Amino acid sequence: MKQRVVEMVDAILKRMEEHPEAPHTENGIRSWLAQQGYNKRDIDDAIRLVRPRFAAPPQPTRPGPVSVRPLSEAEQQKLSPEAREALARLAYYTLIDPFEREMVLDRLNHFEGEVGLEELDYLLSWVVYSTRDFETQQTMYSVLEGQGETFH
Repeated sequence: MKQRVVEMVDAILKRMEEHPEAPHTENGIRSWLAQQGYNKRDIDDAIRLVRPRFAAPPQPTRPGPVSVRPLSEAEQQKLSPEAREALARLAYYTLIDPFEREMVLDRLNHFEGEVGLEELDYLLSWVVYSTRDFETQQTMYSVLEGQGETFH
């Protein structure tokens, strides 16, 4: 390997170490090396050696926990205490997102009388379960049954 390429690799690694907070992209490093006076062929060789250290492009992330609105008085009266607790646990464990919770709450009016765990399970199966894998469905069932130490 050429001494010039080794010097460039050392310079690149030093720069990346001195500025860990800055995202280091291939184009940015190429531009910096060109400003330093290195030729294109040597820059290409050096970039090939340090390419795995460049920052990966940002991946879309799932948003963190989102606060959900409190239940209205009518919703509190419609849901049994067990169903309210189960729905709160599902939201707390992020097994359902706020939109799915709202869909379930919206459909409460289709039931006469108090909505218990069985009716909540039916609503969840209609709104949520079909979009989840088997393991997540089983975790949701465990949460509905009030089993402790539920992990997902």
